[in-house]
Order: sequence, then C-alpha cells, then structure tokens
Amino acid sequence: MQILPALPWIIKVLGSLAIILIVNSLLKNLTISVVLGTLTLALLSGHSLTTVFSIVSNCLFSVNHLSLMIAVAQIYWLSSQWAKTGMMQELVVLIQSRLSPRASIAILPAVLGFLPVPGGALFSAPLVDSCDREGRIDPTLKSVVNYWFRHVWEFWCPLYPGILLAMEITGLTILQVMLVGLPLSFSAILAGYLFFLREIPGGKLPTQSPTNGFLKQFLLLTSPIIIVIGIQTVLPIFFSGITEFNKYLPISIGIIMAYLFLQILKPLTLATWREIFGQKKIFSLLLLISMIMVYVAFIEAKLPNGTPLVTTISEELSSFGIPITVMAMLIPFVSAITSGLSLGFVGPSFPIIFSMLGPNPSLPQLLSTLVLAYGFGLMGVMLSPVHVCLIVSNEFFEAKLTPTLTRLLKPAFFVILYTIAFHFLISLFPG
Repeated sequence: MQILPALPWIIKVLGSLAIILIVNSLLKNLTISVVLGTLTLALLSGHSLTTVFSIVSNCLFSVNHLSLMIAVAQIYWLSSQWAKTGMMQELVVLIQSRLSPRASIAILPAVLGFLPVPGGALFSAPLVDSCDREGRIDPTLKSVVNYWFRHVWEFWCPLYPGILLAMEITGLTILQVMLVGLPLSFSAILAGYLFFLREIPGGKLPTQSPTNGFLKQFLLLTSPIIIVIGIQTVLPIFFSGITEFNKYLPISIGIIMAYLFLQILKPLTLATWREIFGQKKIFSLLLLISMIMVYVAFIEAKLPNGTPLVTTISEELSSFGIPITVMAMLIPFVSAITSGLSLGFVGPSFPIIFSMLGPNPSLPQLLSTLVLAYGFGLMGVMLSPVHVCLIVSNEFFEAKLTPTLTRLLKPAFFVILYTIAFHFLISLFPG
C-alpha cells in the first residue's frame, strides 16, 4: 500500500533525498542517512517487505555489486601502494618543477581523471594533499578541487560509460560527441579556476630550467594509471565478450597488472603490504558505497504497478506539457542528482528525450539536445550527495558534505549557463 498516493513521484524521490541531507547534517553520519533515505523511499513507493528484501539482496549480492566493491578496494590499495613507493610524491615534485602550486593542484586530478573507475578520486586525493605541504589550504577546498577537476573530461571522453551509452542512444559518432563535449570541458575548467583556484596561493613559477627527460619521467611515474587505462581500453577490443561477462573485469585486471609492475619497479616489504591491506578505513567506505547502491537500486526498481520509478517520473514531467528543451534539462538533472551516476541519468532519460525529437531529427537538433541533456545531467551528478567520488574525496580530506555541496553550486551554475548558451548556439545552425 502506497503512502501519500496523490503526491507526485518526483516529490517523493526528492523527499527521500531531503531526508539524507537533513539526517546527515544532524548526525554527521552519511551511511545512516542513506539508510534512512532508502527506507523512506521504500515506504513511499509502497513496496512489500518481500519486495524490499528482494531489491536489497539482489543489489548487494549481484555480480556487478560485488565486482564494484572489489574494484573500489583495489583502487584504494593501489593508491596506497603508489604512495608507499614514493612515486606519488615524485610525480608531485615533477609537476611542481614545471608548474605553479595553483596549477599543480588542478592538473594532477585532471590527469588522473582519464581513469573512469568507481571511486577514482582516491587516486588523485593524495596527490592534491601533497601539493599543500604547509597545510594552508582548507580541507573543504582541497576536496572540491580534487572532486571537480577529476571530472572535467567526462563531457566527452569515450572511456566513460555514460558517453558510450549516449553515443549508442543518439547514434552520434565519437568525433561529433567530442566536438560538442570539449567546449563543455573547457567551461568546467574555467569554472574551477574562477571559483576554486583563485583562492589558492599562486606561488612563483620554478626558476630552474626544466629537467631533461620530463616526458619520460612523467610517463614512468604515472605508469599505474597508464597501465589501468591501457588494459581497460585494449582488453575489450581483443576479448569482446569480457565486459558482457563482467564490466569491471578489465579494470580489475588492469589494477592487478599495475600492482605487479609497481612491485617489480619499487618492491615493498611484506610488512608494508600487511599495512596496506589492513587499513580499516576501506571497510567503512565499502559499507557506505553499498548503502548508496541500495538506494540507487530503489530508484531504478519497478513500482508495485510494474512500471520503473524513473520511467514514472519522466512520464509525470512529460504529462505536464513541458517543452522538450525544459525536459532535456529537468529529467537528466533529477535522475543524476538522485543516482549520482552518469549511467543513472543517461540510461533512463536519454531514450525518452531523444524520442521526443521525432523520427528524423537534424544533426543540430541531436547535438544541441545532447549538449543540454548531458550538461545538466553531469552537473546533477556533480551536485549529488550520493556520488561516490564526492564521498571518497570528503572521506580522505575529512571534509563535511554540506559545505562541499555548497561550494559546488556556483561552478555548477556557471557550467549550466554556458551549457544553455552553447545549446542555443548549435540550434541556430541549419539542418
């Protein structure tokens, strides 16, 4: 039996999200907050106890979820190994030998942002922290800089699953997606500079002449990332069915290869490895991520009437007679902010939005709608309190959720305004 049946579903979902935010601000415990928000959504959805148990168990014990947990743990341990070898600090020193501290703290997470893996902010967080040797930068600022610049390439980079799915749904080529996505990336970089980097002391550019072999050193020190990206990209080409078997398998294999390469390059002792694997922080992180995925599972689950919740929300918005332009803004944004995933807004919203363009939309229609939908969707992802990268970044820097979300509002609004302007610019071109 549904609670408050007359209430629109979009209000119910946003209500569950409000519970998460309010409880977290009171208890300062995001895991408990997510659990209570999930229970609220389950009650409002009218699910039976049997259905609730089924959704939770299917989520937690699914191959994808267990693989995700393994991948996150692997990332955490690889990040620790990378730090223990001293190579992270060497990379920081190398970058700082060519760039100012302000530039370095942005470049490092941006470089590692080409690694689109769950919880990938764990890679860049230690590097960002190493740039602040004197501890002068506020932890909240370091967290948002790490988080923001980590995702500046997600508007176009084909390594991101959301981009691949968007290409499949729209029928656009990677070149077309890159041509409209790159300007959005530049807007995100500019927003990061205007609202974050200007608060960080610029410092002086290095006075010594650049060392010889900079590129060689850079490639060697970033080899763990290169190995993971390389294997993640190449493996599905030669073994086409590997991602169908398990979408996280290429990532896990890549990380294992990176483990082995680093161990050969800079061996760690058994005692050090015990220290790496014995870190208790990873268990609380995995518990938190698991609860978030359960919440997402309820967002994606079918209601008692057999219709998926995300579909119902989309139909509600459509029934209000809202124009396609507004729909392309709202549906991805709402889907994104509630799921915290790129796939969480591309998968449910893009088929509906692009079907509204008609059977034969022009190329400018497709591109302008893609810009609007993806720009709003990704900003929804960046503002989502259940985004895994935001959570792990805050956990690392010991920053609070509400202050970080507050600091993200201005740059997100900047990118949104740019997105709207760019959308209308593209729509002016003839078909």
